[in-house]
Amino acid sequence: MKHLLLLPCTLLLVPAAVQAQCTGSIDLGPDVVLCEGQTTFLTPGPGYLSYLWNDGATVPVRNEGNAGVYSCTVESFDPSVNLVVNGDFSAGATGFTSGYIPGTGGSFGLLSSEGQYAVASNASDTHTNFPPCTDHTGGGNLMVVNGAAQAGVSIWCQTITVTPGTNYAFSAWLSTMVVTNPAVLQFTINGEVLGTPFTAPSTSCTWDQFSEVWNAGTNTTAQICITNQNTQTSGNDFALDDITFSPFCTYTDTVEVFVNAYPEPELGPDQVLCGGGTVVLDATTPTVDTYIWNDGLATGPQLTVTTSGTYWVNVLAGACFGRDSVNVTFIPQPTVDLGPDLSACSGDTVTIAPFAQDAGYLWHDGSTGSAYSTTTSELVWLQLTQGPCTAADTVLVTIDPCTAVVELPNVFTPNGDGHNDQFQPIVLQGVSSLLLSIYNRWGQLVYETKGPQFAWDGRTGAGMAVSDGVYYWTLTYNGASGPGEQHGTVTLLR
Repeated sequence: MKHLLLLPCTLLLVPAAVQAQCTGSIDLGPDVVLCEGQTTFLTPGPGYLSYLWNDGATVPVRNEGNAGVYSCTVESFDPSVNLVVNGDFSAGATGFTSGYIPGTGGSFGLLSSEGQYAVASNASDTHTNFPPCTDHTGGGNLMVVNGAAQAGVSIWCQTITVTPGTNYAFSAWLSTMVVTNPAVLQFTINGEVLGTPFTAPSTSCTWDQFSEVWNAGTNTTAQICITNQNTQTSGNDFALDDITFSPFCTYTDTVEVFVNAYPEPELGPDQVLCGGGTVVLDATTPTVDTYIWNDGLATGPQLTVTTSGTYWVNVLAGACFGRDSVNVTFIPQPTVDLGPDLSACSGDTVTIAPFAQDAGYLWHDGSTGSAYSTTTSELVWLQLTQGPCTAADTVLVTIDPCTAVVELPNVFTPNGDGHNDQFQPIVLQGVSSLLLSIYNRWGQLVYETKGPQFAWDGRTGAGMAVSDGVYYWTLTYNGASGPGEQHGTVTLLR
């Protein structure tokens, strides 16, 4: 049977309230410069309890391609930041207040009476009936308590400076010295109950942890107290160790993302030039600091070219890359020669037909054929085009009223061998119109034509082949000197 010994509340030496120390930091990295379409990963790193970005996102990593200022606030719990002074009792019985008193000694040792405590490295050193329990982590001190029959008496209290709005993690380890009637501890902060009553283990020298999270709200200090709700005098003996109160620290960092447009050099449209010469390609582009041309030599914004080819330039504005190319083609200057001036007789047709490969033709009358024919005196002009290149020439055509000359053959052989198959003029000059009539030996008309360029194949107008023999012809015509008439015969042999 234990005897209750009521003593006045003891006030131990307590240092000034401890200020929370969150000494960590996060790093989103240096400011980032991107090119349009590129992205970058922004993260303060893994392992934090929460992430909150300035736009409300809560992801640990984000892939961003938009310009802007990005900030992230993380919450981190660092158990190494313990705001409790001497929470492991390594400095002995100091740093806290208690409604119990230090052990006064007696027949069972230092803690022979209820309502007393002691700090020791082994519980058996404080009471002969206590087992040899050591501290929670081994090799240190623990606070051994002989519980009193009065509930609600503070066993351990400490006041800590806190930051309003911050979350804190409170933790304490509890062990039983005598298994009869284990202690029932209540934890409070600023007089408010923290969690539910916590019962000591049912076996001695076993350590159980009590832990809760507390938010400071508007408070600037936190008075943490531990009381025993068990009023039994038999048993009710316990030990405390490793009391911690650690902030959930928040850290913020900011990074700015810049997005630059890709430079767009402009070499202009493809160029085709006539003859030789030079072309200056100009790739001058705002904000560009580096030019690289296809020849690997030129590094300025301009390049002079004298030969046909495809030319390109790469430009760099910081890390942003742009490119353009252009085709430059030098075409030889075309030439055209219509020859010397031309003369012909009335009724003659003069044809001018210069030849040029892959060329376009434009004559003075607007026609575009590859040849031009005329029966009148005129100044003939031609513009020849090859690509963008042009050449021109003129020739004078003169038509004079020449004397009519008509010469016809006296024999032809329409046998289909390709030689002398038709009766047609050998010479027909100065004739503007004519009428040819052909008769057989009986004076019957077998063929007649008005065409200046006639050709009789030995058939009647109805298409019937005539027989071999001598045929008579008459030719009336109009010429430069007036009308005329000729007569003759022609022998037809098949």
